[in-house]
Amino acid sequence: MFYLLLIFATASGAWAAHLALIQAPADAMQGNVQRIFYFHVPLVWVSFLAFVGGAVMSLRYLKSREMRHDDWARAFIKTGWAFTTTVLVTGPLWGKPVWGVYWNWGDERLVSFFVMWMMYNGYLLLRSTIADFETGARIGAVLALLAVINAALVVAAIYIWKTAQHPSPVFIQKGGSGLKDPAMSRAFWASFSAFTLLFISILVARLKVERSISGSHGFHD
Repeated sequence: MFYLLLIFATASGAWAAHLALIQAPADAMQGNVQRIFYFHVPLVWVSFLAFVGGAVMSLRYLKSREMRHDDWARAFIKTGWAFTTTVLVTGPLWGKPVWGVYWNWGDERLVSFFVMWMMYNGYLLLRSTIADFETGARIGAVLALLAVINAALVVAAIYIWKTAQHPSPVFIQKGGSGLKDPAMSRAFWASFSAFTLLFISILVARLKVERSISGSHGFHD
């Protein structure tokens, strides 16, 4: 299953890159640097998808105490952390030519996203340092639920804080999508689908690793 998903993700990713980098026209105001959003926004999407999945599985673990739910939670969160880290790389690559700086600590949206990333760093650190696996699972599950609340704040921040530096919502706004050119829309949705497939592929692979880790602690036959 993993290899089939990876093949589909690779093929759709190549097609999405072709649409985003070649077929879609340059933005009238930002020029070619705008093309990074075809990759940046889907990365944000799968990051939130991962953290919501991690919170759901953490809640299921707290209710059932079944380690298989914690396996899923760890797989979701570790995969989401990788994508979130990539978001923090692609964002500044856009920010430098547009803002003149890679990072702006005065932008509430950036800071809230960074805080979210740090919370999940804390989750990973906690799970790797607590010797008792069940204790780590319980505390990690609580932290995952707290962190997803902050993740919801990050989403809301797009609409709460209308910062002058950060662009307004492009794909969800009162007037509809900000991508008026059909080629731009195709490029975005192709990239959106490709990154979702890539996320699922990595999640499946990561779940196998997490199951082996919990198995090494005696929680699986």
